[in-house]
Amino acid sequence: MIRLYSNQKQPDVVPIVNGVSTNETEWWMIYDAATLEIIIPPQQCSGGTSSPYTMVIADTREELEQYIQDNGLILSEWS
Repeated sequence: MIRLYSNQKQPDVVPIVNGVSTNETEWWMIYDAATLEIIIPPQQCSGGTSSPYTMVIADTREELEQYIQDNGLILSEWS
């Protein structure tokens, strides 16, 4: 299941990324909804995250990769 959090105006998302918690089994990333550029590439780790951008959390890497593909997100070369 995909969960979206955003400090950017977007439909169908929780409208804030402030202290969002993830556990060690979830996959997550952060991207800029305006440019579609991935800022923090997909990863697994537990903790809290805050960001002025959009955060996507998925149960599996495959779900997150499908989200990237479906939404035309761009993973820059340096990430």
